[in-house]
Amino acid sequence: MRTLIVDDHPLFSAGLQLLLHQADAVGEVACVAHGAQALERVAAEPFDLVLLDWVLGGEPTGETLIALLHEIRPRLRVVVIAGDCPPARVHAAIEAGAVGFVPKAVTPTEMISALSITSRGGVYLPPGVLMQGATADLTLSGAPAADTAAASSALSGMTEAFPGLTPRQQDVLGGLVIGLSNKAIARELGIAEGTVKQHVHAIYRELGVDSRTEAVYLLARRGVRFV
Repeated sequence: MRTLIVDDHPLFSAGLQLLLHQADAVGEVACVAHGAQALERVAAEPFDLVLLDWVLGGEPTGETLIALLHEIRPRLRVVVIAGDCPPARVHAAIEAGAVGFVPKAVTPTEMISALSITSRGGVYLPPGVLMQGATADLTLSGAPAADTAAASSALSGMTEAFPGLTPRQQDVLGGLVIGLSNKAIARELGIAEGTVKQHVHAIYRELGVDSRTEAVYLLARRGVRFV
């Protein structure tokens, strides 16, 4: 597992890098300060996970940077680590293709637990935001949001969490979670894009959601991981 920290505060980057090394949580760790540097490093090296501050000192940043990173490496897992986590910002990050959003105010233990979840194929979102749903008026079904430690121990396979999904639908959902487009999923699975769209509609019906973002919130609440 190769991890890239993207943050324009050197002290925070160095502290997070040291914490990850001490905990042996995500393997090799590198740091850059700006979005342009992140794009260069990701294009040149096979990173698996990017830990990204939402607001950087220059463009690209935020949703734009997440989209550009995915253009380079579609299956790159991006986790936002930010000082502020209002629901609208968390929603925007997930909509852009992030698989997690971790507040900088968490404790070191909570940070390691959250990143362990995302590095092992899970989704992590702040419990307070999860309780509000993916949008202001959304109420998701399923288990209540758990604390970080409980979510880590509750990670389970898709079959146990959603037995109504076929193996192919689980594959499609795994692509949706990390922000792959229908075209990219079709290319990876060797099926027609129209077939992917049919699977997506069936997945949404089974999960009781109307969008990819709502699906990601539900998976975070259920503690589901993709391996």
